[in-house]
Amino acid sequence: MGYNAYQYETSPRKLRPEENIPPKKSPKKNQKLKNNNTKEKIKKQQEKIKAREIKIARINFMIVMAIFILCILFIMYRSVKINESFTEIQTLTKTVSSIEKENSQISVNIQNNLNLSNIENIASSTLGMQKLSSKQTIYINLDTKDYTEINDNKIQKDKEPRFF
Repeated sequence: MGYNAYQYETSPRKLRPEENIPPKKSPKKNQKLKNNNTKEKIKKQQEKIKAREIKIARINFMIVMAIFILCILFIMYRSVKINESFTEIQTLTKTVSSIEKENSQISVNIQNNLNLSNIENIASSTLGMQKLSSKQTIYINLDTKDYTEINDNKIQKDKEPRFF
């Protein structure tokens, strides 16, 4: 008693209890457990993979942050060194200008002290020196002949023939 493939009515057909409808085959319990175990294993593996990816992302983030912090520290160190050298240059220029000022003052003092009238005043006032009088002048007679000595040691050239 089979059914035709095509139904002409719009109402659904009724099951007849007299016909034997084969029961659906249910999967075995072992197969369900195996499928559940494999699904659980796959889920665990996926969770492990996700956990690894999260760890790798955290490590990458930490590395990037460390590099960023090191760059900032390097920039700060460089600016500190620049400031130190700038202050050192300023102190050196101040000392150079003070030394040049001292040098100019000393040169002015030297020029003033080299003046002959100042030398005479200092010699007469502080040292008690006086100008020579005609009585203190002593004349010495010298021979007018000049004596020179001529050295006869002449350099003799080698008279031996040379290759060149």
